[in-house]
Amino acid sequence: MSNLKIIIVDDHEIFRTGLKTQLNEIKNYKVIGEASNGAEFLELIKEKYPDIVFMDIKMPEINGIEATKLAIKNILI
Repeated sequence: MSNLKIIIVDDHEIFRTGLKTQLNEIKNYKVIGEASNGAEFLELIKEKYPDIVFMDIKMPEINGIEATKLAIKNILI
């Protein structure tokens, strides 16, 4: 079985680091990218194609709900 590719999007670096550490210890899970806001996520998802995204809702620039809508509308379709 191949690794499930994960992106973590959260404006708190300590949270991203902790979650990444925990997820990378699970067999077949691999964190392939991190973003601190929705705008960074939208750039990141253009080059990386995750299987799973852990998305914070309240973030600066573009919140998680809007970033998800934009990703689905403009990038994933």
